[in-house]
Amino acid sequence: MSFSSNAVLAKSRAVYGRRLTHDDYAKLASMTSVPDVCEYLKQTPRYEKALSDINPRMIHRGRLEARLRRAMYNVFESFHIFDSKNSYFRFIVARLEIEQMISAVSAVISKSSDYYIAALPAFINEHSEVDLPALASAESVSEAAKILAKSQYCSGKKLRKMLREAEATGKLSIPEFESALYSEYYFDLLEDIEKEYHGREKKEFKTVVLKTIDMENVVSFCREARFSGISAQECREMLVPFKYRLSADEIEELAKEKDVEKIARYLDKKGCHGGNSMNIELLTDSINLKSLEKAMRLSRSPAVVYFALTQCLSIELKNIRTLIEGVRYGLSGEEIMKMLVQ
Repeated sequence: MSFSSNAVLAKSRAVYGRRLTHDDYAKLASMTSVPDVCEYLKQTPRYEKALSDINPRMIHRGRLEARLRRAMYNVFESFHIFDSKNSYFRFIVARLEIEQMISAVSAVISKSSDYYIAALPAFINEHSEVDLPALASAESVSEAAKILAKSQYCSGKKLRKMLREAEATGKLSIPEFESALYSEYYFDLLEDIEKEYHGREKKEFKTVVLKTIDMENVVSFCREARFSGISAQECREMLVPFKYRLSADEIEELAKEKDVEKIARYLDKKGCHGGNSMNIELLTDSINLKSLEKAMRLSRSPAVVYFALTQCLSIELKNIRTLIEGVRYGLSGEEIMKMLVQ
C-alpha cells in the first residue's frame, strides 16, 4: 500500500472520529431555537472551523445549512491531493451535480428558479460541468432539456431518449429523470471499480456500493408505488439496474407490505441490518449507515473507507437538517431523535 493510500485511511478515520455522536444529537434535539443549534455546532470539533466567523444569533437557517454543506464539501476536496487519477473526487462531484440538476429542473417545472439560484452552493457551481444557473433559468422544460442534452451525464441511451421527448413535449417526469441519472452514475462507478480495483478490494468496494443501491431501490419503489399511483411495472423500470441481494420481485413484495417492522425483519434475514423502523426511508438509511460504519472500522481499502466516509457525512448532514426542522417546528427532543438516522 502506498503512502497516499495509508494517508487516505488515516485521514478518513480521523475525519470520521470527529463525527457527531448520539450524545451530540440528543443535546441538539433538546435545543429550542436554530441559533442554539448553531451555537452548539460551533463548539464541536466537526464544525468549529466552518462556523468560526458566524454569529449564531444572526444567522438564517438557509445560510447555516449552506455553511454545513460547504464544510462537508471541503472535507471531500481535502482528499484531492491523494487522488492522482481523480477517481475519488470525480464521483463525489458527479453525485453533487446530479442532486443539483434534479433540483434545477424541479425549479423550472415549479416556476421557482429564483429561489433555487439564490440557494445554489457556489462551490458546486465552480466545479460543475453543467451550467446550473442557466439550467434553472430555462424558460421551459423544453429549453432545460436542450441544455441538459449537452451534459456528459446525459449521454446514455435512456437519458438521451428522455430528453428528446422532453424537448418535444415540454414534459419531464422528475422521478424518471432522477432514476435515469443515478442509473448512469452507478453504471460508471461500478465500471470504474471493475477496471481499477482487483481481488478482495474490488469485491469489498462493489459490495458496499451494491448494498447502497439495494436500499435506494427499496425506497424508490415504495415511494412511487404508494404515492405516485403508477403501476408496479413502471416502478420496476425506475429501479437502478444493479443489485446486491434484493431482486425486483422481492422489492415489489416489500412495497406491498405496510408494516415497516415486518420489512425490517425480512431485510435482516437478507443480511441488511438496521435500527430505525419508524418509516421505510429511516429503515433503509439506518441499514446503509450500519454497513458504512462497519466498512469505516474494518476495511483496509482506502477507496472503500473514503466512499463510506462520504456517505456517512451525507447522512450526518441529513440528520442536522432534520434537527433544524424539528427545532423550528417545536418538536420535542424525543420526537426529533426518532426521526434521525442512527
